[in-house]
Order: sequence, then structure tokens, then C-alpha cells
Amino acid sequence: MASIRILSILLSLSLTYALTQDTLSAYEILEQYGFPPGILPKGITGYTLNRETGQFAAYLEGTCSFAIKSYTLKYKSTITGVISNGKLAMLKGVSIKVVLLWLNIVEVVVDGDDLEFSVGVTSANLGVRNFRESPQWSSFSLT
Repeated sequence: MASIRILSILLSLSLTYALTQDTLSAYEILEQYGFPPGILPKGITGYTLNRETGQFAAYLEGTCSFAIKSYTLKYKSTITGVISNGKLAMLKGVSIKVVLLWLNIVEVVVDGDDLEFSVGVTSANLGVRNFRESPQWSSFSLT
């Protein structure tokens, strides 16, 4: 009888944990993996995350962009990749404007007080402080 009671308590705790995890925002999930929430713009409408593989997708209503320092970041309506502690890999849906070229960001790594944005052949570091709050996009288009 005691083992059934313990099993029901464990099941209840597991269910409570699962329900709590489902209510986290995409921004809170980023923080759990060591990223500042502002790495995503305001307006995320939903997300999926496989905690075993780290595969994720985040959704916006359309394409948006905003400026940080001398760069412009652009997000497509669907952003996908693989997240692990301090690292976003195999990113799709995020690009950065460098001079006149738009380059796809393929990886973001937390490096102390900086975020290292990699476009494959080169990378740029931006301070984590620039991403403490989610930016409001400066331009938006439905896709």
C-alpha cells in the first residue's frame, strides 16, 4: 500500500513538473540555457522544444528586423536550431546585415559577457548587455 502511495506522489510531482514546463515562455527557456531573453525579439507567438535533442522552433507572425550597434538583425517568421547550455547551433531563420550583405547566422555562443554570432566563415561579438530585454522590431512584414 505504501508503494502505491509513493508511486502516486511521484506521478503527481512529474505531472506538475511537466505542466509547469509547458507554461514557460520562449524567453524563459532561453534563460534556462544561459542566454539573455533579448536574443529573441518581442512578439514570439509560440515555440516547440525537444529537451532530449535540443531541437527547437520559435514562431513570429512575420519577418522582423532591428538594429543593435552597427548591425541589423533580421528574423524570419520561423526560427529553428539546436539549443544546449550556452550554445545555439544549426540556426536557420536569423540573419545579420554586414555592410551591404545579409549573412545567415548559423551559431550563437555565450562567451563570458559576450555573445559570439557566427556566420560560418567569421563571427562578431556583441555584449550580452545588449540583449537583456527583447527588442521591439523596427520593421515588420507578414510572410
